[in-house]
Amino acid sequence: MLATAHSDTLKKKVDIARIRYHENIEKEQRQALRFNGGNGEWINASGNRDINTLITHTLINDINLLTDSIEGDSRLDHRLKVKYLSGVENLLKGFNTGWKNNTFNAVFARELLENYKALMAADIKKEDIRNLVQAASYEVGNININGSGSAMYENQGFEASRVILFRKFCRKYPDRILGMMEQYYNVPFADSLIKVAAYRNPNQLYDYAAATRTQAGRLIGRNSDSLVKTIAAIANSKSGQQYYPFLDEIVHGRLTMPEIFRAMDDNLMYYRLLVKTQISYTERLIKKDTALAYDKLLFKLQDRAKNVYIEEVNALHDSPDNVRFKILDPLTPEELYYLIVLGEDVMYTSSYKGIFNRMMQRMAVPSGDSLLMSVRFDRFKKFIRLAAGYNKLDEFLQTMPDSNSQRLMMAFVRGLEKSGTLEDAVDVADSYGSIKNPLVKKLIDQEIEKNLQQAKVQHNKRAIAIYDILQVIFQSSQDSSIDVSAKLRIPPVYRVNYKDLLDDNGRVVQQVFFYGDQDGKESYANFMNMFSGSEWKIKRNKEWVEISSAKGKPVYIYANLPLDYEKGLDSVAQFHLQQYLESQHLQPGITIHRGHSYWVGSTIRNLPPSSKIVILGSCGGFNNLDDVLRTCPDAHIISSKEVGTKIINEPILKAINDDLMSGRDVEWLPMWRDLSARFSTGDAKERFDNYIPPYKNLGALFIKAYAKQMGGME
Repeated sequence: MLATAHSDTLKKKVDIARIRYHENIEKEQRQALRFNGGNGEWINASGNRDINTLITHTLINDINLLTDSIEGDSRLDHRLKVKYLSGVENLLKGFNTGWKNNTFNAVFARELLENYKALMAADIKKEDIRNLVQAASYEVGNININGSGSAMYENQGFEASRVILFRKFCRKYPDRILGMMEQYYNVPFADSLIKVAAYRNPNQLYDYAAATRTQAGRLIGRNSDSLVKTIAAIANSKSGQQYYPFLDEIVHGRLTMPEIFRAMDDNLMYYRLLVKTQISYTERLIKKDTALAYDKLLFKLQDRAKNVYIEEVNALHDSPDNVRFKILDPLTPEELYYLIVLGEDVMYTSSYKGIFNRMMQRMAVPSGDSLLMSVRFDRFKKFIRLAAGYNKLDEFLQTMPDSNSQRLMMAFVRGLEKSGTLEDAVDVADSYGSIKNPLVKKLIDQEIEKNLQQAKVQHNKRAIAIYDILQVIFQSSQDSSIDVSAKLRIPPVYRVNYKDLLDDNGRVVQQVFFYGDQDGKESYANFMNMFSGSEWKIKRNKEWVEISSAKGKPVYIYANLPLDYEKGLDSVAQFHLQQYLESQHLQPGITIHRGHSYWVGSTIRNLPPSSKIVILGSCGGFNNLDDVLRTCPDAHIISSKEVGTKIINEPILKAINDDLMSGRDVEWLPMWRDLSARFSTGDAKERFDNYIPPYKNLGALFIKAYAKQMGGME
């Protein structure tokens, strides 16, 4: 038997027929001693040596004493000794597995062993064990009773004990009840559990209700509760996914399935019904009343907004406005509002402007505050951020009295710490740089300071971090002498060091993503015109091009060809290029997206983690920034509020490449000053002003700083 420096136990003689059971126990003990950096002498379960000593003593010394007592117990024949030794092995296996999977806290090793000893003593005396199971924690009982090698399987209270444990499981993991019903379908409280599951997680019950041949499906089908019956009826109907978003309305008699059915085949009627219900649900949320399947309704509304309306408006971008926007003719201002706030990631700039203008025109009396009240201020922070980003905020604010616009902007900044994500805070950060009205900016500054002081009084760590970071980046956006990097303890904001862009072989490598639509082909042709001089060498193959510097420091640019996107050939070329770069140990320090904003997500998904500069088109807000910075935490991001244009893209890229071939750091401030002087008038100035340099990409700076202060992203 396993002996340690801590054991002086006199081992009982073991019958050769049971040697392997002892060996299995010793194997599990050794695993415990070696796991988590253990040295084979101590179980390393915590940073506290006393706790580790106690756990080690329990699982080594006390287990050895227990196995000795089993061997020496004259009341037990060979079969019973095997049974209880197997139970000890099961205990150790359960401990090791639970410890590794974080489902069992190692400090409860003593409770686990004492419970097993009590169970074994009762079982030997043929006493019912259920009271012992009831008194123990779920985690302990789950190992000693539910483990595949439980020694208690013959006890008169075994099945009742499993039911006791199932009750404990349901209380501890209510969202996992339905998954366990295949094993426990015949418990007397099964119908009550189905009802609990329906009210707690109707979406999950919907999925199980459609599987009518499973035990869970049968239980759902026979349940008499009105909510369960409604979910089951929807799940088993032909168009369940269309009905289900209106679950709460159906259950409470505000809508019937025939009424929804009549709307389903008419895109306008169905979208209108979704918007009306979304506004109703939002009003209930304000009163702390969350509608059943609220998330499913929002998902369906977003799906219809994108795939029915915005998709058509985008597809007709070369058509006259009366043709392009005809599908929007019947929509109300509220219905157009939801296209804006739910279609951000697929909407062209011209699509946004067309929808916004129609929304404003269709208000009987243009009044932005009345519109927001009519949608119960649903997603108004995103709406404000988009309006600022597309230079429409001043126009929107001018439609309401000054006092109302001031209250709106104060509300825009308040309560950012209460959101479950950082999206609202990033929306505020992104908007600030786009706001031209100095009075609005001053109002935001004052509200930031007020909320920061309040957070400090309340000792709200999250709120302090959010408002402190916003205050610093807003101040730095107006005063470049402020060392925002030092204040927020993030890498340099105003420059990228040349050496940081080099790969392991001393090269600056760039990867450019092109897409095979008409815009992508034109963009590729314009891009290649930049490298026609003697400073560059060009090599082509059937899927990508390699451009390398012929003078100065080594700069290599790899761009996939804009092959047919309908056949997916552009994606295949990108994939093969990525494989090539990896095989040649080429690590891109710069990634460039060229193409419409709806391709940005694909570029981000394939973003090389080595990228230090990322140049995007229309960025798409929080989600895209968050995704970029999760892959490349220190990336400097250049983005555009609108669709990028070659007259701006190419001078930016040329300025960067000139620095790189000279071995200079990329300095954003002087570069942007030079570019600003170049694009100082007319259409060129307007287009250039839509480009956001890294030091003014306030949403990205906020995410970086928050991750630094709070120890990670949310």
